Amino acid sequence: MNEYHWGRWFIVFRLSMQVGNCHNINLVTPEHVVPQVALAILTARDMGLHIPIIYNTSSFDSLESLELLDGLVDIYLPDFKVWKNSTSMRLLKVEDYTETAMKSVKAMHEQVGDLCFTSDGIAKKGVLLRHLVMPGKEDEGRAIMHWLAENVSRDLYVHIMEQYRPDAHVGKKKRTTKNASGQDQAQVRYAEINRAIRDDELSSVRDAAIAAGLWRFCEVNENNSMFHL
Repeated sequence: MNEYHWGRWFIVFRLSMQVGNCHNINLVTPEHVVPQVALAILTARDMGLHIPIIYNTSSFDSLESLELLDGLVDIYLPDFKVWKNSTSMRLLKVEDYTETAMKSVKAMHEQVGDLCFTSDGIAKKGVLLRHLVMPGKEDEGRAIMHWLAENVSRDLYVHIMEQYRPDAHVGKKKRTTKNASGQDQAQVRYAEINRAIRDDELSSVRDAAIAAGLWRFCEVNENNSMFHL
């Protein structure tokens, strides 16, 4: 086990205990250092850490790593990114994302259940699942919502997100090619997602979620009330 990583996580927990006024500790994409995180949480708890631990993840987790976190994580904050294997390969560069995410989200929910709050509106335990609607991929969002309602819980707290924007390699020029007339033809990378989403695409996913029986949604105007970050 890498002692540097363990020590780094423990320092974070220790500082949170000393500074105070923290509602939670949010661990962002820590899948690659789960053993060190688990050890640091156990040590910090022995020293008095009592605020909720949030595990913020892509859902590309192994069941073995999630088993190590059982009883240590209070709130899981997983993404469910895409549904089709072709999209997974194209955008995420993995072919088994959806199958892995299904197993991971179910395991997380089995550990902590549906999201619940304190009397003053601070999240204390459960799952909040996020789906970022992608341009032209609303059919995948609808499929994800249906699967969640049928296989996880209709009381699952869901954040259907609209803030996608082209970034990184999206929209950058590809190597110039020739068209049928022999002229240079400009192309860009990932042209199919080189735009913001439309209102009808977002509404389509939300409507599908409601039709499937989901009803607990994170709204933009909630002023971060689910975590009071």
